[in-house]
Amino acid sequence: MPLVCGAAEWSAEPSVKVRREYNDNIRLTIHPHNSVNGSVITPSLDFGVSAPIWRISGGAEATQRRYSGEGDLDRDDNLARLSSVYKTERQTWALDANRTRDSVLSDEATSSDTGVIQVQKKRESSSVKPVWTWMFSERTQMQLAYQLNNVSYENAQSAGLYDYSYRAATATFANQLSELNQVFVTAGYSAYHVPATGFDSNSRNFQAGITRTFSETTRGTLQAGRRKTESLTQGGKPVYTRFSTMLGDFLVQTGVTQDARSQTTSSVFSGNLESKFENTRLNMSFNRALDPSGSGGQVEQDTFKFDLNRQLTARASVNATANVRKVRATEGNISSDERTYYDLGPSVYWQWTREWTVGANYRYARVKRVYEDRAAASRTTYLALTYRPLKMSISR
Repeated sequence: MPLVCGAAEWSAEPSVKVRREYNDNIRLTIHPHNSVNGSVITPSLDFGVSAPIWRISGGAEATQRRYSGEGDLDRDDNLARLSSVYKTERQTWALDANRTRDSVLSDEATSSDTGVIQVQKKRESSSVKPVWTWMFSERTQMQLAYQLNNVSYENAQSAGLYDYSYRAATATFANQLSELNQVFVTAGYSAYHVPATGFDSNSRNFQAGITRTFSETTRGTLQAGRRKTESLTQGGKPVYTRFSTMLGDFLVQTGVTQDARSQTTSSVFSGNLESKFENTRLNMSFNRALDPSGSGGQVEQDTFKFDLNRQLTARASVNATANVRKVRATEGNISSDERTYYDLGPSVYWQWTREWTVGANYRYARVKRVYEDRAAASRTTYLALTYRPLKMSISR
């Protein structure tokens, strides 16, 4: 990617966020437990450089978490990300990469690992995703994308979490039928591998969809199709089942795997509706997909997300979110990992000054695991203070 092409603008935006939180069941357990008070501090830096036909941006943040009375929950997280875009008259080249160190137990962004265990386990993940887009004409385009993920866990096999790698490639062909409607078809291939158990799974999928602009403020996308998955299980590996006790959940070996090949098919679909008004933004989405996980195999997930933001005044805003996630374990050597998870809650933000923002948030989370006779719930309250000085930028 060329770094000289006319004037370039360089920018940097640092920030520091300090948060105090209370959680009455941070482990999401059905057994007796303690409430915790936590202090979280997150310094971060966003940076970028851009020119008329290219852009490079990135960021880094480090988070320190300390909890009273629960020393084993203390941890230091970090995140680094980098993205770039280069455009010509008909082509666009993009690259996204990131590396994250966090925890499975209290990951704030829900994932295929959310709610699976009740102990603290550190997780490291990295991903790289290049994308190439070619415009055949003003109405027709093709996009090729590749994604590589590597995820590892620290001393987590005893809890039923396995390192894995995941590769996916997609090809999308889209046509703008009219000013309001775009149709597209997508073909994809993915490969999932668990080194510790020798488990491999390959999937092929095909979907067709449409994007509809209903008005100047509302836009929606709907797509659906089928997937076919072929899995290879290596014999002689232990099979575990989760059980719940007063001391937490435990894995008990209930058999061994046999050399076997299996094949499954299922529907895949997703939809999104986005509305933007003068002071309000609404986004709703749903999805069914086969996703990689740390449970020794991929999981089929049905998800629903809701996000509503309202700007009350020039300085005050409110937000309401909801996430629902139903997880079915269809592969691997860990049985009884099925669960239903949801969280919801409001938040309010007030921009005290140009640099300082105060925020308060409440979140209710609930998970029902198939091997437990009742659901676990938690209630979390946050109070946060963010300092974000004016963005620094120069052109040269």
